[in-house]
Amino acid sequence: RRAGCSVGGLVADMAAATATSSRGPSDRVENSAGGASSSSSSRRPSRTWPDGTACQPQNGYALFREMLKHHSAKSTISAIHDFVQQFPSGLSRSEAARRVHKFLTGTQEWMLSETIVVTAETDEEGRSQTAEGLEKFLLSRLHSRLFAMDPADAEEDSRLRRHIAGLQWVEFRHLSMPPVDPSLLALAVNELRRIDTYKAPRDKLVCILNACHVINDVLLRSLKEQGVLGRPMSADDFLPLLIYAVLMANPPRLYSNVEFVAAFRHPSRLIAEDAYFLTALQSAVAFIRNAGPKVFDVDPEEYERLYASAVASFEREGNTTNGAHADAGEAASASCASGSRGTRNLPPALEEKARELEPSLRQHLRVQLGLMHLRFEAVQPSQLRVMDVEALLSEYRELARLLRRAERGFLEES
Repeated sequence: RRAGCSVGGLVADMAAATATSSRGPSDRVENSAGGASSSSSSRRPSRTWPDGTACQPQNGYALFREMLKHHSAKSTISAIHDFVQQFPSGLSRSEAARRVHKFLTGTQEWMLSETIVVTAETDEEGRSQTAEGLEKFLLSRLHSRLFAMDPADAEEDSRLRRHIAGLQWVEFRHLSMPPVDPSLLALAVNELRRIDTYKAPRDKLVCILNACHVINDVLLRSLKEQGVLGRPMSADDFLPLLIYAVLMANPPRLYSNVEFVAAFRHPSRLIAEDAYFLTALQSAVAFIRNAGPKVFDVDPEEYERLYASAVASFEREGNTTNGAHADAGEAASASCASGSRGTRNLPPALEEKARELEPSLRQHLRVQLGLMHLRFEAVQPSQLRVMDVEALLSEYRELARLLRRAERGFLEES
């Protein structure tokens, strides 16, 4: 029996939804600069724009941003600014997506025909970079209005996150699949958790693709170990393992992220492998949302016991988010400014030292902390990027200096 009848039905839905899409190797890789780029995009040689102005040798989104600085792109910038400023509130997600897609299509064609710096990039790679850059530039500025735009989205995110937390006891046997080494799924789990750290649909989608590629690799390894490597993989193999990875990851705002990508990724680019793996994640989420004791072939009383215990553990940890949201830094600063940090969650030795501080010194320390912008307070280790190291080290040094001064009683002099 395959992971309950529901999984079988979802597999059929996946096949139907992607019947016209061919599956091919993904050409996308994660960009350490905080976005997603095509591995086929090579760095172009240094050159000048057609009007003789200098152009820095860049590629991908950086090149698109460089294009927008050119005087011939002023009308495009103006159009984007007006569209963002005048974008109406209260739209349904489908209507908002229709307007965004229409604007992107029209603006892209205008840029390719009228903007000097873009007409210089009219080969296939240049057109693709223009389309991708325009989508990311626009959606990053509309993100706060379009993400979780339905009032019910936040409630569904919270309910789904709590439900997944209650299913942490689920094992491979409950999904009617052979076990694999869970550590092999660590990269997939990390990618699923990183979806929420990006704003643009494509960047979120790249995280989904990366996770699915890891799962495919794990499946190939598993089939090889079982001696059936010659058998082609199917959705029946893939979907249960994706479900398991989603349960392990319990990504923040999962429902809203999937809906956002599905609605606002331009349909002309949501094809082939991209469409297949997004449909797979949608199917996994749909399965999990409705999963109960019957699906996992567990006695109802045993299910309730395991579920209640897992939820209680989740709530004790206060784990309402699994990683930093895009506004985690601002939320952390607001919490600090309100004086909520204080001695919260300090180890016993530090808490004892904090109590020994004079009231005036303690208050001054609280004020100084409130003035700091601690961007990494809610960030998980797996979400740190190489580019974050310098800022993280600076933040650490600032805190260390403050604590050393407090220890010596010199805080008043700062």
